[in-house]
Amino acid sequence: MNSSATHKSSPMARRLRVWASTVALSTSLAPILATGAAFAATGPAATDPFRGLDWAPVVERALHCPKPGPKDKWYVVRARVAAVGDLTRDGRPDTVVTSSCPSPTAGNPVTAFVYDGASRRSAPRLIGMLGKNRYFKTQTVAVQHGEVRLSGKVVSDKAPRCCPDLLVRQTYKWTGKAFQRTSEKLAKLS
Repeated sequence: MNSSATHKSSPMARRLRVWASTVALSTSLAPILATGAAFAATGPAATDPFRGLDWAPVVERALHCPKPGPKDKWYVVRARVAAVGDLTRDGRPDTVVTSSCPSPTAGNPVTAFVYDGASRRSAPRLIGMLGKNRYFKTQTVAVQHGEVRLSGKVVSDKAPRCCPDLLVRQTYKWTGKAFQRTSEKLAKLS
């Protein structure tokens, strides 16, 4: 047998080996992927009382953005559900939505809005605006142990609006009437 023939394989043989490897990998990952899908179905999205709601018009009222001209196509408010959890301790999950005012040239600060899970779906009640004391350019939100945790890149008073220079982590807790910031940690971005 020719030794060079044993080391070379046809393009078809190589494709079959790749396909077989892909099948083997997907088969071995199936139990892990199934667990992840089950977790996602029972996670925050499954308990969101406002699931499927278009948050943009709701949040736009709270943002108080400068009104655009009639032909300003750049003016589009975007909002996303960042976290869901019982923050008011009434047994109903509250919803944290993040958004910022649209701008034709640069991003505006991101704010986290908390809506009461006990309010009607047709009229979500705003109970808190978090992170307003900082110019968040990015923001990650988590709800843990009844607290809202914000983290993200922030523009300090000394930096140009384009360029965040701090990493900020904040924690907020519901007092029964409002959200109070319970901690704030800052670190310089390198």
